[in-house]
Amino acid sequence: MFRRRKRIVPQLNATSTADISFMLLIFFLVTTSMDLDKGLTRRLPPAEKPQQEESRVNKNSLLVLTITADNRLLVDEELCLPSDLRGRIEDFVLRQGRNHMIQIQAHPEATYDAYFHVQNAIAAAYGRLRNRLAMKMYNRRYAVCSPEEKENIAKKCPQRVSEDYRMDEKGGTHAHPTE
Repeated sequence: MFRRRKRIVPQLNATSTADISFMLLIFFLVTTSMDLDKGLTRRLPPAEKPQQEESRVNKNSLLVLTITADNRLLVDEELCLPSDLRGRIEDFVLRQGRNHMIQIQAHPEATYDAYFHVQNAIAAAYGRLRNRLAMKMYNRRYAVCSPEEKENIAKKCPQRVSEDYRMDEKGGTHAHPTE
């Protein structure tokens, strides 16, 4: 009569645990923002050009930007603050017109961050100059111009930048112009 019954502990049904954890994993992957690496947008020269032609540049129409080994910025061998670079580039391009050339010389020990800031200043200066030209020619910003209008503006304000990579300390160089 008074027999003791064994208690049975109820068990959890774990069959859907894997499905739920997989769905949570997908949810967090989709909703998490990923930091993207900084990069530079550059158009590479066409592959079918085996050799680059040398062009002669008038020294008066050349702006030399030098990044030293200790990441100091020199503009035509004068020390320049990175915050002043965009204005200096804009003034130079306005003075020289279409025949200007900007040359970047980066020491091998200079950091990519210093080089990146110089490239950003150059892009910002050209962007501002092209915006001004678009407002003058078409009464709208460069970003909202049609492809034909952008091409006309780029012809009047070409981006002429040459990069000079120092291969060794004895003076061997290799230049790559970019547009």
